[in-house]
Amino acid sequence: MERKRSVRKTTALVLGGTSGIGLGIARSLAAHGAAVTLASRDPEKADRTAETITVPAGAASVSGIGLDLSRPEGIADTLRQHGKEFDIVVLNGPGYRPGKVDTATADDFSQAYSSMFLSLQQVVESVVGSMRKKQWGRLLYVSSSSVIVPIHELAVSSVVRSAVNSYMKLLANALAPDGITVNSIIPGRIDTPRVQAVDAVRARDRGVTADQVREGAESLIPVGRYGTPEEMGELAAFLCSDRAGYLTGSAFRCDGGMTAAL
Repeated sequence: MERKRSVRKTTALVLGGTSGIGLGIARSLAAHGAAVTLASRDPEKADRTAETITVPAGAASVSGIGLDLSRPEGIADTLRQHGKEFDIVVLNGPGYRPGKVDTATADDFSQAYSSMFLSLQQVVESVVGSMRKKQWGRLLYVSSSSVIVPIHELAVSSVVRSAVNSYMKLLANALAPDGITVNSIIPGRIDTPRVQAVDAVRARDRGVTADQVREGAESLIPVGRYGTPEEMGELAAFLCSDRAGYLTGSAFRCDGGMTAAL
């Protein structure tokens, strides 16, 4: 396949691309010239969000697609009917609702495994064939800092995301000979609706305000603030470009120095 110094003239599918980190990644990929498809459970929301994303002159427009990650059994058919082949797939799946491990049930873990792991596996299975034919592709998983230090308030998500990270590492080794890279990005405290919801849960548990929770969290981040979805997007755009062709099987933190581990 023709070498790409950026992501220009590639086709990209961004799961969860209508808000938060997914939207930040979609905007960055589009700004760098990729033809982006936003996936959301709500196809109308995907279309509306696509219309808000600015693309450079001469670049392909952004489009939307309805894709319900809570029903893994329907994913292959949906992507097949869509009929588009993707060079880049951003696996930005849903998290599971907040909750602590001692109140989690077997049903919680089963639902989370289906929506957070099996759904992504079905997407990968659906897109990797065309990448292999082209001998070029990018799979990028939006992970969580919980794979380094489990998050008490996100117990079920923490467990399942660790399984997904193992899957991505094994997949990277299997697909490397075909010119396909597989990486993960690990966000820290990024200013998204998901993080705001977690802050609200912590505020309720501690009997303080969400603003106080945020101030406390920011005091532990060396750069002194939450990150933005756009900053995540620029990291993703680089990892999806040809310039990152020697990077695979790795997890890249974007956390303002928050994680204490080397």
